[in-house]
Amino acid sequence: MNNEKLIEELREYLKDHYTPQDDSVNVGCAYIAEEAIEDYSDDSEEIDCCSSSNAGVFSIFSAAEPIAAPKKIKPFRSISDDASEYIKKNRKPGGFAHALEKKRKEKELTPAELYKRANVDRRHYSRLMGPEGRHPSKNTVISFALALRLTRGEFDEFLQTAGYSLSSTSSRDVCIMFCIEKEHYDIDKVNAVLFAVGIEPLSRDSG
Repeated sequence: MNNEKLIEELREYLKDHYTPQDDSVNVGCAYIAEEAIEDYSDDSEEIDCCSSSNAGVFSIFSAAEPIAAPKKIKPFRSISDDASEYIKKNRKPGGFAHALEKKRKEKELTPAELYKRANVDRRHYSRLMGPEGRHPSKNTVISFALALRLTRGEFDEFLQTAGYSLSSTSSRDVCIMFCIEKEHYDIDKVNAVLFAVGIEPLSRDSG
């Protein structure tokens, strides 16, 4: 496919699928609340809760029920123990390294073929797969998923094994979605497309 046509398709895809984050609503609410507190914080005057001008503000800051006493804060050690126990119960066996090895065998690739195709350094690959079990960056997981040429559903599942996902609020992630749907898995081609639309390419991860 012509590169110019591909880039134009990507721009159209971004228009349809990219949804930038907007915190203006939360910021606005915080500003209104702060302003209301300042307006009615003068101790020299008593607020008339029944007047029409003050009723709205009073309803915002008055509680429907009595305020409960603050709960006793757990010591850090107790919280840490709770978190460790939760991880033991909910962590899936094997994790990322297990999922990567399983997919590599399914695709009948040697380790060298896989990490070279993913543009990942051999030492870095060894640290991910060895006893050290280093946790991969999102960049690395995406690179391996492209190297394995996974479908969109497989791609999402694979990212989840490392605790990541593709988001429509990230222009880079949306570009990756586009490449998957168009079955453009070659790292160099994906990077060229990202670069062409002004997005940082997938970097080479090293040891």
